[in-house]
Amino acid sequence: MSYLKNILPICGLILLFFIASSSSAFAFSSGPPDERTGAPNEGTCAQVGCHTANDLNVSGGSLILTVPETYVPSEVYTIVVDLSRTGQSRWGFEMTALDADGASAGSFAVDAAGATQLSEANSKQYIKHTSIGTAQGTNDTHSWEFQWTAPDADIGPIIFYAAGNASNGNFNPIDDYIYTEQAESTPPVPIVVSLSLEIVGDTALSTMNAVEGVNYTLKVTNTGNMMDTVMLEASAEVGIEGSVLGALSDRSVELEAGADAEVMLKVAGDLFTTPGDYDINVTVTSETDNTMTAEVTTTTTIEALPPPPPPPTPWDVNGDGTVNIQDLVLVASEFGQSGEALKGDVNGDGTVNILDLVLVSSHFGEDTNAGQ
Repeated sequence: MSYLKNILPICGLILLFFIASSSSAFAFSSGPPDERTGAPNEGTCAQVGCHTANDLNVSGGSLILTVPETYVPSEVYTIVVDLSRTGQSRWGFEMTALDADGASAGSFAVDAAGATQLSEANSKQYIKHTSIGTAQGTNDTHSWEFQWTAPDADIGPIIFYAAGNASNGNFNPIDDYIYTEQAESTPPVPIVVSLSLEIVGDTALSTMNAVEGVNYTLKVTNTGNMMDTVMLEASAEVGIEGSVLGALSDRSVELEAGADAEVMLKVAGDLFTTPGDYDINVTVTSETDNTMTAEVTTTTTIEALPPPPPPPTPWDVNGDGTVNIQDLVLVASEFGQSGEALKGDVNGDGTVNILDLVLVSSHFGEDTNAGQ
């Protein structure tokens, strides 16, 4: 009898312990308390007394969050919470989304199947499992899928904090494993459309051959932060006295952010182009934003051709600039000779004869420098 008196209180305490443990586990199967996500200034169910038998994030299980890498204000995104541990068959989770100041960011919406529910504490919104959402009997892994609407403005990076309970469903917290995870979503990087255009080498060239023209090397650079197609256009000078045109090796180039490409510009005229300076403008335009342009100007000088050489004056036999008696003497000195390179062969027929004397005599007294 004394033995029974001693053992009954002990049995009662053990019974109360199991009842309390089971009651706690059963109560949380319908949804955990708020502020159990592992977010800053929050604990987890492994730290506040209800599921403390195993270390937090013990090996053998995982919690994976699928959130948008970047968010657009007011857009709706699908969030996935995936909890796994071999041998477990009942599941729970809780999640919140906070900005850099710890304030609630965006808003969650429950799934249509009733596997999730919402709650709020200290101005922070939480989404968590329901009794249905514990998926009792689902072995080794389970996931929840629901919607999240981004804030209506860019509030900077947003961090999703979540904790999951991989349970075996026996209402004994000793067999439960708590895992935590966080994932960041950042606002989209603003699109920057920008480009530059420069002339590689001389910006001004000259030529006496207008038809052949000159060549310039241009470098176009995508100075924005996204891939862009750049359109190129060259101007022209068209007139009654000929035209000068700019011809490009490429009319468009596709460039990754920060990349550049060289394009050749040929500036040429035609047979009627008069000497002078001709400015040809090259403009590049972004296909992404046609208000974004850059421009360079080349100056090409078409030079006048040198004057033709003066006509030959073979009758000035000695080349002193005057046709005089000395020239007649030179012809006479070679008179009758035949061959090449004879100065006296004024008419170039290969023989120095009377015809050469007549030709010199016909120009006698002439100043051969007068027309030069």
